[in-house]
Amino acid sequence: MEGFGVAEAAAAHGVPVLELRTVSNAVGPRDRDAWRIGAALGALTTAFGELFSAWSERAEVS
Repeated sequence: MEGFGVAEAAAAHGVPVLELRTVSNAVGPRDRDAWRIGAALGALTTAFGELFSAWSERAEVS
């Protein structure tokens, strides 16, 4: 939901936006003991690192 608001605001101002998300818990009853926030943050860190590396390599070629 929050990402949609950011995307709408960016579009209104002609600014590109990228949302990168991971999942920390399954849909269903709130079982906080089953949440995997650390794993989700780790996946997000890895994904961001990969995107940043790809962007950096592309920027060097341009």
